[in-house]
Amino acid sequence: MDVYDKYDHELCGTDKPLPVVSDGPRLVMVFSSGELQGRGFKGKYSFETEYRIPGTAAPDGTCSFTYRSTSKKKGEFNSPRYPSNYPSDTNCSFVFLATPNEQVTIIFDHFKVRADNANATGGAYGTSVCFEDWLEMYVLYRDGTDRFLGRYCGYTAPGPVESPRGAVGIRVVLHTDQENVASGFKARYIFEVAKSVFGDCGGNFTNLDSGIITSPSYPSNYEGPGKGLASKACNWYVTARTGYKIFLNFELFGVEGDPASRGCAAAALRLWLLPDSDLPPIEMCGEKALNEHWQYITQGQSARISFTSADKAIGAQGFRIVWTEVQEGTGPPSSSSLSLLCESTYHYQCVVSGYCISDRLRCDGIKNCGPEDNSDELHCTIEMPKEDHGVLIISALAVASFLTCLLCILCQRKRKRRHHRQLHRNAHYDSTASATGLNSSRRNLQSSLSGSVHGISSGSLRIPPAPAPPTSLPPPHLCISGGMIDDMNDPNDDLDDDDDDLNDPNDDIDECQIHLKDDMNVMDSVNNDQFITITNNTNNNNNIIMNNPASNNNNVNHYMNISSTINPNVNTSVNDYYQNVMQLQNGESV
Repeated sequence: MDVYDKYDHELCGTDKPLPVVSDGPRLVMVFSSGELQGRGFKGKYSFETEYRIPGTAAPDGTCSFTYRSTSKKKGEFNSPRYPSNYPSDTNCSFVFLATPNEQVTIIFDHFKVRADNANATGGAYGTSVCFEDWLEMYVLYRDGTDRFLGRYCGYTAPGPVESPRGAVGIRVVLHTDQENVASGFKARYIFEVAKSVFGDCGGNFTNLDSGIITSPSYPSNYEGPGKGLASKACNWYVTARTGYKIFLNFELFGVEGDPASRGCAAAALRLWLLPDSDLPPIEMCGEKALNEHWQYITQGQSARISFTSADKAIGAQGFRIVWTEVQEGTGPPSSSSLSLLCESTYHYQCVVSGYCISDRLRCDGIKNCGPEDNSDELHCTIEMPKEDHGVLIISALAVASFLTCLLCILCQRKRKRRHHRQLHRNAHYDSTASATGLNSSRRNLQSSLSGSVHGISSGSLRIPPAPAPPTSLPPPHLCISGGMIDDMNDPNDDLDDDDDDLNDPNDDIDECQIHLKDDMNVMDSVNNDQFITITNNTNNNNNIIMNNPASNNNNVNHYMNISSTINPNVNTSVNDYYQNVMQLQNGESV
């Protein structure tokens, strides 16, 4: 009994204990009692696998687990007994099944699988290296077939992978032999809505001589997926004409990860040189040195490139790949075999690599023959582009037309202002000349009124004479507008219509005053015609008639009658001395 003195769990009291799971294949339970008695206990036991793998296990107890999208959209899975070492001589499978409109993404967070013969520089990847303990991945299709993605071991973690559109899911297989073991792996799975065949970016290239493929946001660093997404993928498909292949030259490559130390867990580029076969893609990450040359030639007439970054990617420089459609040669051609190597005269044969490329690719600024062959960029003459003078001539004519129109407008305004100033000066001269006549008209008006009052005084009714006008009374004046002196529709006219301040000597409107005078005529300086007539009649009214000399018709544009009468009740106020009534018969304004 001393062997069992060291226990892992001690159960007593009346509370129901939690379930107990053994750490290994055996579990020992010892019951002991003292002087006091109790009711005892009753429990159930069951034998379960010791894999410690979340998921739905196979009913036969084998290391097979299935993860369905209909049950759970995301979760984790791991090697048996993780984080402890996995058991030897074990084969485990993990199957992930998506619905028809979904895809599954697998991301590895920890990876360590025994590989005694792993390459210290290139990493543990591929069937030629991983033949002791290894992990493999397959893409599953609805017709029951699968496509091999790759074999991994050592510290070379697989890159993030998405099931392509049209696939039903992914299968992961772990194999261990009877020798040493390691800690295994831990990974995540996520079911998401299926993307297009090109993923989040990418494209399709067909019937082209050459092209360039770059990482997202190049030359800036690529970024990981958006918030809440598991991964970001870009798929490119390149197809050459029948009888041609695709030559790929990696000019620049920098993707986070290290194949030898930690693998490509955050981001990876996969290259298929024969997409329709069961050959696995080439998986790449890390950084290409400047003096290294990465170049590949397809085994058929098509190539596929896929770049996938996980949600834990932090970004890196990315890549730039130049692809060229070539007819594969047999080495540096000679002058006698040139016509036999290239199928037509429209092709150029590279001097070093021997590839036949389109003659249109010569002198295009891109090394289409390869990193060590720049023969397609030698002996190039730079043609200066012909200058197109048509646009320059049209632009010059447009500018000249605009300046001419602007000059005409300015000249027209200047002439109009000059014309108005001349009219204002003439009106001011006429008003000054008529001041004497206006005073005479006032005296005649007063004489006439005095005679009328004297005639009335001879009878029985006596009417006192009207008081004399105040000496400070300004002479009545007339300001004519409507196109003759002041143009009310011209905003540039210096005169302010109907804004005359008689008490302001600085008011510009005084220039248009015409002071009333008896029997005064204002003549037209052009035709020497009379267009304003001021008469003094017996009714004590001053009649101002504006004539239209051309038609001799007083009912046209320039006819008005201004009557000025004496108010018998007038006082010495200046504002009440005259009562001026102005009448216009044809819409003119005064």
